[in-house]
Amino acid sequence: MTPAGYYRDVKPVLLDLVDPTGLRILDAGCASGGNGELLKHAGAREVWGVELDQAAADEARGRLDGVVTGDLATVTLEALGGEPFDAILAIDVLEHLPDPRAALARLVTMLRPGGALVACIPNVAHVWVMANLLAKRWPQKDSGIFDRTHLRFFAKKDMVALLREAGLDVIEVRPYFTRYRSLAALALVLSLYVFRDYWARQFLLVGRKPAP
Repeated sequence: MTPAGYYRDVKPVLLDLVDPTGLRILDAGCASGGNGELLKHAGAREVWGVELDQAAADEARGRLDGVVTGDLATVTLEALGGEPFDAILAIDVLEHLPDPRAALARLVTMLRPGGALVACIPNVAHVWVMANLLAKRWPQKDSGIFDRTHLRFFAKKDMVALLREAGLDVIEVRPYFTRYRSLAALALVLSLYVFRDYWARQFLLVGRKPAP
C-alpha cells in the first residue's frame, strides 16, 4: 500500500462487529473517511470524524457528516456536535499516538453508556515480526506492522488490557489477516489454526461501556 493509499484503507469486516443502523458514530482517526462512509451506507444516522492530517480530513469531509481536523488528545465533544456517540471507531490509530491510554480514556467519555468502541491494532507478535527479530533487524515501512510512524506496540493481551484500563468490557477479540478471504484462509491453514494469533496482522476488539 502506498502512503496515499494508507488513508483510504477500508475494512468491510467492521459491519460484522457493529450494526450501524440508526447510530451516531465517531471515527477517531478517520483518515479519508472510508470506514465512516461504509457505516453511513449501512444505515448509520450520523458519522463524525477526527483526523490530524489536513489533506485526509479535507477528503473525509466529502464523505462524513462532520470532520474535525485535530488531535485526539485535545478534541472535545462540543466540537463534535455535543451529543454522546453510540459507537466509536479507533481503526489503525492507537499505535500512532504518544499516549494511547489517555486518548482512549478520553474517547470513552464521549461514548454513551452501553455504547461500543471498536479498535483495530497491529499485532507485534506476528510471525513475520519474530522472523525479522531472529534476523536481528526491524524494517522501516510506509504501512503495515513495520510502519515507521508507529509509536506504541501491542500483542493480543496488551490490547485487551488497554481497553479494560479505559473502563470498557471487552466482548470480542477477533484476529484479522487480510480483507481478501482466500489469503485469510491460507493464513489459517499455515497456522494450523492452533497458532492463528501469530499469523494475525491485526486484532479487532469490541469494548462496551458499562451502563451505570
